[in-house]
Amino acid sequence: MKIVLGYVLTFGWVFLMIGVAQALSKRIRGDEELSRKLIHVSVAFSWVPMALCFGTSWHLIVPPAVFIVLNAISYQKNLFSAMERTDESKKSLGTVYYAISMTVMAVWTTIMPECLPAYGAGLFCMALGDGFAPLTGQWKRGNRKLFGGRTLYGSLTVFAVSLLVVGVFAAVYALPLSFGELLLTALAAAALELVGVRGLDNLSLPLGVFLLVFLFALG
Repeated sequence: MKIVLGYVLTFGWVFLMIGVAQALSKRIRGDEELSRKLIHVSVAFSWVPMALCFGTSWHLIVPPAVFIVLNAISYQKNLFSAMERTDESKKSLGTVYYAISMTVMAVWTTIMPECLPAYGAGLFCMALGDGFAPLTGQWKRGNRKLFGGRTLYGSLTVFAVSLLVVGVFAAVYALPLSFGELLLTALAAAALELVGVRGLDNLSLPLGVFLLVFLFALG
């Protein structure tokens, strides 16, 4: 029963958020990034029912693996229009990479159950850091362009959010991370988001944070 509940909550939450984003995109035309970021941030919270209901069993792999296929179809056929860019020059496989990174971390976690908090930390650093970076990236005063269209304030946001996220996971799961290791992980997250152009940051950032938390606290 707990496994069934996990699937219902996980898929129910993701499709609910896609539906909300679809409705929002129709009401607020001309700002497709808002609906995309809503999905980008909210999907990460599917980790909560998965972690609570699936634990570190193989069921943890199923939802993100399913979304690799669905997101690839959506990229080709515009199945979920709220999370796809209409500008061909800006289109990327970011949504597919998002699901791939979740699947990789889920597989690793089923093999090494102690990696569950590293999975959560990597996922939320990507979702919240990359999700909120464009908001501060739009600020003009004192802001500077860095690399691949990224901005100074956007990168600082990724750093701050990642520091907070990893700190929270370290506290909740009693991970033996020093403050220096927290800082290094957050700096790495900001750097990986900075260089991950055309959606590749959805691979580089979560997997990089996952590996660093694993090495510092679990390795």
